[in-house]
Amino acid sequence: MLRYAFQYKFSILLGIMIALLSLLPGSSLPGSSLFNIPHFDKIAHFSMYALFGFVALIESRYSRLCYGYHILLLVAILLLSALIEILQATVVESRGAEWYDLLANFIGLVGAYLVFRLIGSSGIFSFLRS
Repeated sequence: MLRYAFQYKFSILLGIMIALLSLLPGSSLPGSSLFNIPHFDKIAHFSMYALFGFVALIESRYSRLCYGYHILLLVAILLLSALIEILQATVVESRGAEWYDLLANFIGLVGAYLVFRLIGSSGIFSFLRS
């Protein structure tokens, strides 16, 4: 079990960071002119989950598992994002869940998978072999 945790150390760290940022009360988030950009939160959701998915896929690259496992890994991340959205709606004060946040998370994960497959087929990940 710890071997898998070590193999996915950056993914786990990213997941914890995303969960903590997502579950902060809205009043504790810093103010910025970036937040005035229309739909900036959707861009942030897309970016965070694209990075999260891509890092998880890279860390799983040489575990000798099939691409079906990669899809399962991304589904697990999507389920985690759904759980975070539910917690935002039920537990966190001044935050709410939005379907469009979950959609942005999904699109980010799909983008991560497509980039992973595109780059992976070119052999660029050969430096990661251990």
